[in-house]
Amino acid sequence: MAFALFLLYVVFTFLRPVDLFAPDLAHLRPMLWLWLLAFLSAALTAMSRREIAAPPVYLGLLLAFTVAIGLSLVVNGWAGGAMVAVGDFSTSALLLVLACLNITSLRRLQLTLTTVVLSMLTVAALAANAFHTGFRADELVLRQGTGDEADLLSAGFNGVPADDSSGLFLWRVRGLGILNDPNDLGQAIVMVLPLLLLGWQQRRLIRNLLFIAAPTALLLYTLYLTHSRGAILGVGAMMLMGLRRVIGTFKTGLLAAFGGIGVLAVGFGGGREFSTQEASAGQRIDAWYDGLQMFRGQPLLGVGYGNFTNFHDLTAHNSFVLCFAELGAIGLLLWVALLLIPFRELGQVSERSGRGSREAAVAEALRTSMVGFMACAWFLSRTYQPLLYLLLALCISAAWSARRAAAHSGDGPWPAVPWAAPTVGAAFASVLMVYAFIVIERSTG
Repeated sequence: MAFALFLLYVVFTFLRPVDLFAPDLAHLRPMLWLWLLAFLSAALTAMSRREIAAPPVYLGLLLAFTVAIGLSLVVNGWAGGAMVAVGDFSTSALLLVLACLNITSLRRLQLTLTTVVLSMLTVAALAANAFHTGFRADELVLRQGTGDEADLLSAGFNGVPADDSSGLFLWRVRGLGILNDPNDLGQAIVMVLPLLLLGWQQRRLIRNLLFIAAPTALLLYTLYLTHSRGAILGVGAMMLMGLRRVIGTFKTGLLAAFGGIGVLAVGFGGGREFSTQEASAGQRIDAWYDGLQMFRGQPLLGVGYGNFTNFHDLTAHNSFVLCFAELGAIGLLLWVALLLIPFRELGQVSERSGRGSREAAVAEALRTSMVGFMACAWFLSRTYQPLLYLLLALCISAAWSARRAAAHSGDGPWPAVPWAAPTVGAAFASVLMVYAFIVIERSTG
């Protein structure tokens, strides 16, 4: 019962059927009631079984990060906003907890991954259909450009974005709810692609064409229709991760470094933007620079959750910049630890579960998803977004399930992965990389 409710909540999170087909019911807040029912059922089940996939250290870090969000406003003179900020972030934090309460076995994890993939395929199909037919285009296609309705009418626009030949607008597909921004839809597709490829089976050509290749083509086409540069970079990062297994980490790192410099020189140095209304690359770099100044001015707890735009006209356009600017070094260290621990634990699963095992395959797919997702997040402000915390929950549950299966098989307990020193190193590296991007862009711009 509890797990079924959780899967239903996942479907509703991606598809938002009430918003799409029954918006008049929105005032009844069906998503909230479904979440409450799912959470209470999962909590009661977890208490009776005395199990939750998230280890205590991870729950402690999540709680500490939530507290840091509230304290960041308290130390900046707005104690009244602390509870509002914590309540705002609780949507993401409790989604992670809800997932970890429910995904307590490899079978449940696989069912959840299948649900996520099928939900995203449905979202992609609806978005692509809206672009080509105009059905629900008002909700599922974003129009960007300098023109207005009069320009559209004079160009003979028939309501179908694909048929617009005026050249005045950029049409970008999107979803609803947490996928309402085209960049969020693109990032979600990047996350799902490796999970879909988990279904590939050797010597099953027809099946693979129908159930893997065709859905992958749909996702990639929808990704193109989002016109999200961050998503394209995310796909590139996942390809580099796959290449690392062939040519090694050092050579892949060099290739990534040269590729990053090329992106800076070509794209950030004044290359063509996808959107006429989107902030230019130079403005993004200015936002990163101002984020560094906020960090220098308030190094411990930052300028406060949600306060970045009080000091700069645009959002940070970088999840790491947003984190250290608003939450300081304390928030950055906690957030990086939340990212790093499951990633390293999945690496341990890949090493110890045995080549070709299902646990290792799932672990590698989720690690690849995380690499792609965070590559997108480097150019998007997604520090607190629910989708990130759902992905983290999937990673945590995968590592926990593999550890438990190994213990039951007599393999013995696996050693805990070291994370404190790597967290400090990764947090410092993120700040250094932001600074390097700024220096390189301004020297080539």
